[in-house]
Amino acid sequence: MLVSQVPAFRDYWYPVAYAADLTLSPRAVRVLGEDYVIWSGRDGEIGAAVDECPHRGSRLSQGWVENGDLVCPYHGWSFAPSGVCTRIPQNDPDKPIPPRARTLSVLVAERYGLIWICPGMPRASIPELPEADDPEYVLIHEIMEVWTASAPRVIDNALDVSHLAWTHRRTIGDSSRPRMNGLTVERDAERLRSRVSYASRLTDAQRANTGLTGEFTTRVTNSELVQPFVFRDVMEYENGLRHVLFKTATPVDDTHTLFCQFIARNDNPDEAKRAGIIELDRKIQNEDRELLERIRPEFPLQMQTEMHTRTDRMTVEYRRILAELAAESACVPPDNTWAVRAGFRPL
Repeated sequence: MLVSQVPAFRDYWYPVAYAADLTLSPRAVRVLGEDYVIWSGRDGEIGAAVDECPHRGSRLSQGWVENGDLVCPYHGWSFAPSGVCTRIPQNDPDKPIPPRARTLSVLVAERYGLIWICPGMPRASIPELPEADDPEYVLIHEIMEVWTASAPRVIDNALDVSHLAWTHRRTIGDSSRPRMNGLTVERDAERLRSRVSYASRLTDAQRANTGLTGEFTTRVTNSELVQPFVFRDVMEYENGLRHVLFKTATPVDDTHTLFCQFIARNDNPDEAKRAGIIELDRKIQNEDRELLERIRPEFPLQMQTEMHTRTDRMTVEYRRILAELAAESACVPPDNTWAVRAGFRPL
């Protein structure tokens, strides 16, 4: 499966930029292979549209913003955040603007300090991430960057706790302690929840970030698939610290993902501690990125395509959720059209 083959993916909200980065200039963004433009209008209103002028097809993101309206760089047509054309400079002042002279707008909203768009008709709201709105927690934005990996691969990696001992052996993992203890997995429609505990190595950076001492700690992880490309993980430490990890994977196209990570902490870290947390989390994600960018973008949906173990229960359910969404359309070919070439041989 490639993300472009599943029309249902258009019906979710995706973060495309930090709200703080949306200034006086329009910004080009890409979701599911389609180009969009976002801009800041009057009184905090946000505009989002297909990045193409209805007049002669120029890229609106190459234009600029005047009085909250987006100005096309080709002929100067202006568009309000609603999509309505507000000015055609070449027309006589008394000539009305045709109603069809408007951008193809898409839904847009701001939440958690992020700009979200929905290319289709939303089947769900912007995901509820309770700690990101909770005044008892401090919200820290860490990473937003494009990875050369497909969005399902990115979220599959987030749901896969058992890789920590190996992929992250240089940061928080220890391959001599790979056991996952007390794993439970629950599914409710498109939501998945799991709980597991495991040994996490305490490096100097981890001790500084958590306030713990010793060589190892037992960390309890409460993972949740909130939406197909939105992940939440509440990490519980023995000293009462809660480090809540949010990951979103905006599918740019079949082979690229806008990866966004932000966290919420209940210990109100100062600036120096925040910098240390961000530095370690970036190292951890770079370890994932290095691995994921070498995995082919197609994502298997048939259970027999791969081998599975007991600790893969969360990622097995993820495949079932995506397979159900893919089944709404006839666009997704079976795994054996690509998996055999990759070395897999479905039974």
